[in-house]
Amino acid sequence: MSSQAHFLLTVLLMLGSLATCGVLGWRAVKGPPLPTADNRQVVTWPGWLLPVAIFCWLVMPIVFSRTLPEDGADTDAIAETLTHNTMMVATLFLLLASLVALARRKSPAPEPDRSPIHRQLVYGLVGFLTCLLPTAIVFNLTEPYRTDADMHPLLQLIGRDPSGQLLMAVTVSAVLVAPWTEEMAFRVIMQRSLLRNCSPSLSILLTAFAFCAIHPSWQDAVALLPLAIVLGVTYHRTGSYLAVVLIHMLFNAVNIVSMMAEP
Repeated sequence: MSSQAHFLLTVLLMLGSLATCGVLGWRAVKGPPLPTADNRQVVTWPGWLLPVAIFCWLVMPIVFSRTLPEDGADTDAIAETLTHNTMMVATLFLLLASLVALARRKSPAPEPDRSPIHRQLVYGLVGFLTCLLPTAIVFNLTEPYRTDADMHPLLQLIGRDPSGQLLMAVTVSAVLVAPWTEEMAFRVIMQRSLLRNCSPSLSILLTAFAFCAIHPSWQDAVALLPLAIVLGVTYHRTGSYLAVVLIHMLFNAVNIVSMMAEP
């Protein structure tokens, strides 16, 4: 993508984000109620689910993930390692999803009816636009404290090979796989589990802090807090796993496009 096209895309996204934030703010203060899924009541998970999920989240990467090769390594070797780690993350997703399915079977309360797919996609698009402007503002505030070493490792890989094998491997990992796993772990499992003992607001904030903490630099952790809060609020209000996955996917995709557009 050329720098001019990237600039135009950025302007359009920021304007869309500003308009979305404005409409949501107006509706929250003076307008009709914000949209929520119909007839939805939050069902908390049994107490065993969160500690088991945390154990799986911590142990699987330690046992099965591989360290990315150092700078100067062969591109094929880096791509192979990244593909292996992506498969590990996908396996972790299947494990977490199985735990959630088991928790649903043992839950005393039935799951609420899900919204139609098209409505969940709208929730995701609205959430994506909502998070962009606040995240961009916080990112720019932390920009003076950033160095190349603070950049996310996957984005660093794109810098090495912005148009080839590494780009494909990073895109699959960051856009197609990681959002499903991370949203299953943080929003579906952690946030709903915390509702057993915490208010919705505190559950959203604690989950957001935990989500930010898994990112490698404090600059990224701070900059991602608006995204994490939007993800939490969206999931709590709509109950839509698909919506938060879509927000996460689009956000990561925009970051990859932005990295590719840098000179």
